[in-house]
Amino acid sequence: MKNKDNTSIFKYLSFTKEVVKRDIKKKYYKSALGILWTVLNPLLSMLVMTFVFSALFKRNIENYPVYLLCGQITFNFILGAGRLGLSSIIGNADLIRQLYMPKYVFVFSKVVQSLVDMLFSMIALVIVMLVTGAPITPYLLLLPILIVLMFMFAMGLALILATYGTFFRDINHLYGIFQTLWMWVSAIFYPTSILGVEYQFVFDINPVYQFIYFMRCIVYEGVMPPEKTLLITTGYAVITLLMGIFTFKENENKFMLYI
Repeated sequence: MKNKDNTSIFKYLSFTKEVVKRDIKKKYYKSALGILWTVLNPLLSMLVMTFVFSALFKRNIENYPVYLLCGQITFNFILGAGRLGLSSIIGNADLIRQLYMPKYVFVFSKVVQSLVDMLFSMIALVIVMLVTGAPITPYLLLLPILIVLMFMFAMGLALILATYGTFFRDINHLYGIFQTLWMWVSAIFYPTSILGVEYQFVFDINPVYQFIYFMRCIVYEGVMPPEKTLLITTGYAVITLLMGIFTFKENENKFMLYI
């Protein structure tokens, strides 16, 4: 049985596709606009946040809408994948009991769902870039690399949360508080200069901010990310994914006792 659990994820791509389609349909069930909300939500949120914050930071941040969307889209993908992964085992308890399927497939499908949402949200980002005259540079070609790194990090985070969320249900309630705190230390709405030099380490050790900064370099500023940023984001992606795989594999045989 253990050997079967190690079967390549590619064998279950068809199943993963169906689970993702099911979850997306469920999310937008009876919604008049359906998946278009993944484009409208960031646009509407951007309009509100721009109205609220642009007056405060207009001297510090040019083209605030693009700056804001880069942060929101990156943050929402990573933390959204974590939130979906948190309940991925519990939420699929019936399927897990009835079918043989490596349990990580359910976590993987949730991260893919969050990725799909992000890709649709990027349509909103493109629209805003065109409207505001943001520069279109060759550095946008680095976007697939960033997405792969973010996916690896998000997958690792989701595997860890799926594991402990199965054992400790209170994590589901605590995650919302944790997500809010993480949002406010990720410089989504404000420039990092708003904090004194003595507090810049908060951004240095914050993996989500590092991905946001990568996104802003290639999309907002149209420049090559610093080598340090490339190394840090790659390191966070690889280490978090390995930690997630280890944590999940060490505990997945106990899941049936808790679902």
